[in-house]
Amino acid sequence: MANARVARLRSLLASEGFDAVVLSHPHDVRYATGYHSVLERWTQMEPFAAAIVFADVEKPTILVIPEANLGIVAVLNREAQNCTFDEIRTFDMLNFCEVSRYVDPDRPGSRLADDAMAIAGAIRGTCQPDIAAAVAAALADHGLAERTIGFDEHRVSAAVAIMGVPHDYRDALDLMMRVRVVKTPEELARYRTVGKMADQVIAHAGSLLHEGVDWNDVQAGICDFMVRNRVIPVDEGAMLFGGSYDGEDFIPDLFRTAGNRALRDGDIVILETQGVLDGFWIDINRTAVIGTPTPEYQRLHDILRDAFLKMVDMLRPGVSTNSLPAIGYEHLKAHGVAAPEKLLVVAHGIGLMPLEIPLPYPAAGLAGVKQGFIIEEDMLISLDSLFFGAKLGPCHMENVYAITAGAPEPMYAAPLELIVAGKAPATYEPAFA
Repeated sequence: MANARVARLRSLLASEGFDAVVLSHPHDVRYATGYHSVLERWTQMEPFAAAIVFADVEKPTILVIPEANLGIVAVLNREAQNCTFDEIRTFDMLNFCEVSRYVDPDRPGSRLADDAMAIAGAIRGTCQPDIAAAVAAALADHGLAERTIGFDEHRVSAAVAIMGVPHDYRDALDLMMRVRVVKTPEELARYRTVGKMADQVIAHAGSLLHEGVDWNDVQAGICDFMVRNRVIPVDEGAMLFGGSYDGEDFIPDLFRTAGNRALRDGDIVILETQGVLDGFWIDINRTAVIGTPTPEYQRLHDILRDAFLKMVDMLRPGVSTNSLPAIGYEHLKAHGVAAPEKLLVVAHGIGLMPLEIPLPYPAAGLAGVKQGFIIEEDMLISLDSLFFGAKLGPCHMENVYAITAGAPEPMYAAPLELIVAGKAPATYEPAFA
């Protein structure tokens, strides 16, 4: 059962000399098959599922899951064909599968049971004692012994070799990042829906701000809105970036700091809401001020916005992301902004992870910006522009864009303007989309 993601992966496997790839990281399994479950959110070190993709288009795409999880596949495919595969290999997960095999005489049949049994027709081989044994059996049955196989987890490769399927190991981590960072038409369509929700999330975040509000209540309100709209927040705080106040001074922090007092007139608030919807990350950033901003700060925001738009215009196929920071720096410098060196610009892919950087591992060091990567059509690029100058205060903005043959297509419609929050409302009623 071919899909556009598997077709792209197979093409790259063939060009790189792989006979097959075994994927066990949850992001890669979901990319290749669409399979996911709450088990992956437990963040266990040992994988609960795997996918096997062959370079040979005549061979099946194989999903490897616990036998007891057939019902999860049935649920995933209830409304649409979200989980695609040609063959299923099963293994035992603790004793869940053993227990599920027993027929309960007191339990009537159900739609879920019927759907799961229909999927059971795709199972090949016998249920194996663990995931490595199931992968080894599938590879052996399809004649992959002594062939070149990529793995995104070396321990799976080692276990498969011990189980009697020797092979020429290849690291597949970088390969998977290269294939995932360019989106399919279906993925771009999904992200347009994600973008509409991102707009609602950032609008709701702005609506919660007012003089006297407790920052912790703002965070809780954003989390509540996200969860009620099927968005999984980045964590209990909902906001990635932020800062705290030491007296009258805003102390910006690259990552989470706890608010230590109620917001006051003139306070600057950085709103970067992050969360996952339909497997894809929301990553939108805007700046707000409590009360009327000073003319000097409004001017700073507008200069940064114009610099941002100049960088956006360069998000074209063939451009290297390493060229973008200089554009922003030169614009701030030309307009007399103090300490333009405090402008932090990062352009990165986004999808199953918030940072998808198609460079050889490790890619999140200095090379991610200084070396950068060449932008390709159908990438989703998040452009992050964060100014940490202390004279007037911080000023941040971020948007996601789909790369086209021409101008980039914005995935978020929320204006890039400064959010101005007023006095406390007389009453507050939570708003849900």
